[in-house]
Amino acid sequence: MKLQAVSNRKLYIQIADQIRDQILGGAMAPGRQLPSERDLALGLGVSRPTVREALIALEVAGLVEVRVGVGAFVRQREAAGDALPEMSASPLEIMAVRRLLEPEAAALASRHVSPEGTARLAETLRRMRAETAAGQWSSESDRTLHMTLAESSGNAVLREMLDGLWASRRGAVDTRFHQHLADIGAVRAHILNDHEAIVAAIVSGNDDEARSAMARHLQFVADAMLEAWE
Repeated sequence: MKLQAVSNRKLYIQIADQIRDQILGGAMAPGRQLPSERDLALGLGVSRPTVREALIALEVAGLVEVRVGVGAFVRQREAAGDALPEMSASPLEIMAVRRLLEPEAAALASRHVSPEGTARLAETLRRMRAETAAGQWSSESDRTLHMTLAESSGNAVLREMLDGLWASRRGAVDTRFHQHLADIGAVRAHILNDHEAIVAAIVSGNDDEARSAMARHLQFVADAMLEAWE
């Protein structure tokens, strides 16, 4: 594939644009596997995670099929579209900001959570256990748990900032990115255990452990976003 190096913001969209043009121009036949993330990253002068975001944007557009642990394949032309999803924030950038804010939100929640908040956390965990046992994952349950913590922090500005981040996560690329992770059973089980530990620390009023548990959870998800498909 003949590609051009890119150096601007939202690199994943620029990369996706180039690969889309190659596909729609007939340079890559349906069913063909795209070069590896490593080769694409080297050719473009960007990181592999950024390439991964681009491939997911192409998947959302119907141009490629991402097979976890295998690679990305050009879809049949009749199944492919030509428009990339709306330009949304980078899933990796969203995660980076969450890692700055959510551990402190969890610590604050351990000091200020109300009985109603505690009950909502318990109900959300019950739902998550049932979903995990059924081999499922719900982005809505995930959001409910994290936003309950934000609402329990006692800081309206922090809550609004986190609400904005979670609204950004509803973009098509971010949603598909996390769904690929959630399709991995070990990842689903780990995330449930993380949420159990976070809620236990908050309910017990242990702010240091709540902060640490949230930081460990987000570190795990961030690592999974980078490593789960290698």
